[in-house]
Amino acid sequence: MKRILGIILTAVFLSALSIPCGAVDTETTTSRDYPGFSDVAEGSASYEAIKLCYERGLMNGTSDSAFNPQGKLTVAQLVVLAARLYDLQCGGDGTVPALPDYGQPYLRFYDEDGNKLIFFTMEEIPAYNTAGEGVFIGVSNEVDDPALPETCTLQVGYEGYNWVGHYEGVKESHQGTPGVMNHGPIGTGYRFADPKAASFTKFVPFPIHLEDAWWYPAAFYLASEGVMNFDGELVYRASNGNNGDDSGYNPLTRFSKDNATRALFAWLVDLTAGKLETVNETASAPDVVVGETRDAESILRLYQAGVLTGVDAAGNFGGDRELTRAQAAIMMARVLEPSLRVRTA
Repeated sequence: MKRILGIILTAVFLSALSIPCGAVDTETTTSRDYPGFSDVAEGSASYEAIKLCYERGLMNGTSDSAFNPQGKLTVAQLVVLAARLYDLQCGGDGTVPALPDYGQPYLRFYDEDGNKLIFFTMEEIPAYNTAGEGVFIGVSNEVDDPALPETCTLQVGYEGYNWVGHYEGVKESHQGTPGVMNHGPIGTGYRFADPKAASFTKFVPFPIHLEDAWWYPAAFYLASEGVMNFDGELVYRASNGNNGDDSGYNPLTRFSKDNATRALFAWLVDLTAGKLETVNETASAPDVVVGETRDAESILRLYQAGVLTGVDAAGNFGGDRELTRAQAAIMMARVLEPSLRVRTA
């Protein structure tokens, strides 16, 4: 079988989606001893929450001896907390994986019985075409190649990284027309109609300028797990409707400077906490309206789970308000420890 050697992929598939872990109130345990931060008074409103978040590996101090409870939580810090929370809720220890070797993504094709058809590495990425529904990926130069089965399963992943995407494909053949310049693939391959499969062939360029950002492994982890899309969702929300560098919003410089809002917090925590038990069936917020408020469903789920409460006597959510580290710890602690969740009458 002849392989089609096509483009060299200098990218990672951040927009590829997989199924996030479906943790349901996963039990987390103490993994380290609380050091006793000098700026967190024992008996204060946030003491137990900060202690719990530290002991379970979710939050650290700003130094060995201080927590800075009244310091604002930045977007970068929130992204890292969300990744740790996701890992804890999936049964891990809260450790964010290091970035993979983004020079070694792979495409692996299997038949319906799980037998290997063909593997492609960084140096041998096949030709592809996004015309029509989904995406076509060529694997043979032969037209109607009889060696290929009618269906296949495609695995997409990175060497040494724990994420793998799976997509189902149907055999398809392309042949050039005599006398007509052909701009598409010629040969046999597979068509992947799953919209999730189509997303990975966008070959979103690996954001080299973010590679060394201390928070970027957390964003990559959440994106590679299918929890969220980095540019179209995370950056879009953090920048209040912009999509990155083209709009003048650069995550590299802004994420560590911009403070996280309650709205961004609710969206990320809802995505990473797993399915939480509903303890307040009818809980709501006057300023959160489904169909009008962005991510209203996420916000209300956390109200009904007893994780979020209002910012005033009326119970308003106050999505544009910024969070302190202590406030974040209190709400994160409610996710980790069901007994701390607020139950309304």
